[in-house]
Amino acid sequence: MVRLLATGAAATSRLSEVEIVSALARRARAGDVAPADAQRAVAALSGDLSALHIVELLPEVTVQARALLQRHPLRAADAIQLASCCYLVEQLGEPVPFVAFDDRLRAAARAERLRVLPLRLSRAGSARA
Repeated sequence: MVRLLATGAAATSRLSEVEIVSALARRARAGDVAPADAQRAVAALSGDLSALHIVELLPEVTVQARALLQRHPLRAADAIQLASCCYLVEQLGEPVPFVAFDDRLRAAARAERLRVLPLRLSRAGSARA
């Protein structure tokens, strides 16, 4: 893991795989995304995930997520994402940037002393320099 991340590779929680498929299916059902486009995106997901280091849902991650839920007003999935980053920081012994677009999750990450990217969000929730 250390060698992979030292090369600048990105990492994500195993939960991301489920969250991405959930979001695509929900958007396709709502008519926001064409079903064929959603299916293509899901099919491409395996290749995309293979380019990332996956943080598995280890007991250490779930214990950390439970503690985060006691300290911050997070949803369970957000706590797992944040705990996964905290776990990486512990394993690597160096800072790991945390990318998030949800205000509550960003605030919790900052409270946990993580560097949060993007640095600022516009009111619509999109990244700003």
